[in-house]
Amino acid sequence: MRVSPSLPKLAAIVAMLVLAAGVGVWGAVLLAPSPPPAPPTAVSDGSLQTDTGPVANWFGTGAGARIQVVVAGLIAAGPRGSAVLAIDGRPARAYAVGAELADGVLLAEVRGTGVVLDQGGERVEIEAAKLPPVDGIRSVAAPR
Repeated sequence: MRVSPSLPKLAAIVAMLVLAAGVGVWGAVLLAPSPPPAPPTAVSDGSLQTDTGPVANWFGTGAGARIQVVVAGLIAAGPRGSAVLAIDGRPARAYAVGAELADGVLLAEVRGTGVVLDQGGERVEIEAAKLPPVDGIRSVAAPR
């Protein structure tokens, strides 16, 4: 089989085209104009300090988060007391003194009038609802 003299010429032409394409692409990449500088308000040096605590309190997250507690009942007072509490609208259940009601919120005390919570070192007292007087129950003296 005889090799045609045009095959080496064709290979040289393809190689030159590939070389020209490579030089053109790299020339466009390296010689492209640089983007304009960012506006001064978009440049941050990290010195801006923001306090997100108030926003976290609005949405109920973060270290300042508070929970909503309703005292449904008091079982026993004192250091080994317990109370029935409804937390953030959920069904009420019993909690013992020292139990964690939510992240960073503990039941610190149960008193005869309500409960005391420890919310991140701050003690908050929540009173139990006062029951209305009951009509219709009268004490009757025993007949003699």
